[in-house]
Amino acid sequence: MALKLLVDNLLGMMKKYTLLFFALYWFSAFSQTTLNEAVDFHVKTIDGETIYLFPLLDDQQQVVVIDFFSTSCGPCQDYAPDFQACYEKFGSNQGNVYFMGLNWGNDNDGVREFDSIFGLTYPTVSGIQGGGNIVYGEYNILSYPTVVVITPDHQIVEQYIWLPDENNITEAVVNAGGVIVGLDERTLLGHQVNIFPQPANDFVNISLDITGMSNLTFDLYQLTGRRIFTQSFSTRVEGLEQFHIELPELTDGMYLLKISDDKGSITTRKVTVIN
Repeated sequence: MALKLLVDNLLGMMKKYTLLFFALYWFSAFSQTTLNEAVDFHVKTIDGETIYLFPLLDDQQQVVVIDFFSTSCGPCQDYAPDFQACYEKFGSNQGNVYFMGLNWGNDNDGVREFDSIFGLTYPTVSGIQGGGNIVYGEYNILSYPTVVVITPDHQIVEQYIWLPDENNITEAVVNAGGVIVGLDERTLLGHQVNIFPQPANDFVNISLDITGMSNLTFDLYQLTGRRIFTQSFSTRVEGLEQFHIELPELTDGMYLLKISDDKGSITTRKVTVIN
């Protein structure tokens, strides 16, 4: 009887700790913000820049991607280069997508060291000095890394991207309306691209110092990622070229003009329209 009681107790303890293990695993594997709609916040980056969330969404009409991370978290370290790659792929915050990293628990120096080690150049905010800890609480972040995607209508369309690798983040951002910019300007001499007048009304002129191109295509996009029109031109072999493009009737706001050649190289510039 005593032996049976001991075995029963051991089995009960094993069951208890097994359930605890799976509960912790479930919590870790499916951690996320519990919010469906964004809460406004403002934070200060390790470089002293203040970021206000709602103006990015309302005024700039940008898709916002946030990496909630900790400097001591192994997966945060593993996937930080993936987040950096996506930041560059979508135009380094110059396109219609804005990337930022919000830290938990460290100060500016600690986050700066983390960025240096992993080669990160997107805006990062420390938990202690930048306000990251406060945003963690406001968004009820359960663990890290948690990557979320917020659309200009304030909806958190991705509460948790897992695994937060380059492919999954890219897919989620594109589905949210993000436009891949790919700032590859190999065929533009000195990146000399001038668009005028700015702001534009019913036309724009594009001046390029180019070499080795035969055909150019100009695509105009809304910040939501919808292409409005496309126009192609043939060019000289090299030298300064100027192109005149008549714009369709557009509402006031900001647009993206993507320039590509027949070799696939592209650059993207912002165009502001005021009627």
